[in-house]
Amino acid sequence: MGRVIGDAGVAMLRLRPVDRAVRVAVTVSLDDTATRWWTDRVRPARSQAERPRLVLVRSQGRLRGAVVLARRQGWRNGAGSAATVSFDLDPAELADGLLAVELAGPAVPLPDWAAGRLSRNGVLGLRIDRVTVRPATGAAPAGPVPEAHSALVVVPAGRTAEGLRLRAYRVPPAPPPPRTPGNRWTRQKPARAVFKVSRLARRVAGRAGAAVTPPAARPGRLGGHAVDLATGAAVPVTLRRTGADRYDVRLAAAAAGPVLLGLVDPAGVRRERSARQPAWRPVGGWE
Repeated sequence: MGRVIGDAGVAMLRLRPVDRAVRVAVTVSLDDTATRWWTDRVRPARSQAERPRLVLVRSQGRLRGAVVLARRQGWRNGAGSAATVSFDLDPAELADGLLAVELAGPAVPLPDWAAGRLSRNGVLGLRIDRVTVRPATGAAPAGPVPEAHSALVVVPAGRTAEGLRLRAYRVPPAPPPPRTPGNRWTRQKPARAVFKVSRLARRVAGRAGAAVTPPAARPGRLGGHAVDLATGAAVPVTLRRTGADRYDVRLAAAAAGPVLLGLVDPAGVRRERSARQPAWRPVGGWE
């Protein structure tokens, strides 16, 4: 459908009159183009590693869900990341026949453990792949299954995360995101080829170095924090180890909005470009 070119993006759709609840599914993706757009406009420090994106999905003026997008880093490049947020709307919310879908960043301040691990202006450059509208049947959507490759997971609103089982592991460090050459000399083909080779060498060197760097803590000794994305309030979270690197997750109480759950290394934040980083891998989905 298009890309977000600012701090937030809105897609407006005209629907036929509806007389019953509908289920809306919004698919958002993060690809190499989105990463380059973000770098060219935000201009982060050249040494800053590529970080995950936190995306909040609003519709008809209300927060409907959130998702974290993080690209899997390979030896040569980063793979794309996509997620679908689904929610139900009553006929009264579509009385004028217009469906508004907004992508935006968090509206409340995030704690340090989360803010320092996410990209600022995180929706910039993201692609809205599609928006589908169908009659709502069955139970309400459980929320997107958390994706691997990141230490941050979103728990849908109204859930205590019971039934969410996660495996803690470590992922290769992400290199700094690519930049578009900024003057007529660096835009020439020879210079661009040199930059491409240097980016590849930097990526390979960082990944190889991280492979031999011992982690600060084993996956089984990691902890977690959580914050309500609607209010900014801290949410108590319990991680129960069920294996060497597996956890059952439970929040103390269901929150008003989606909850950002973060995996925390007790030894502190390690160098994000030179050491393997902790991450979650979902085991199954929501129950």
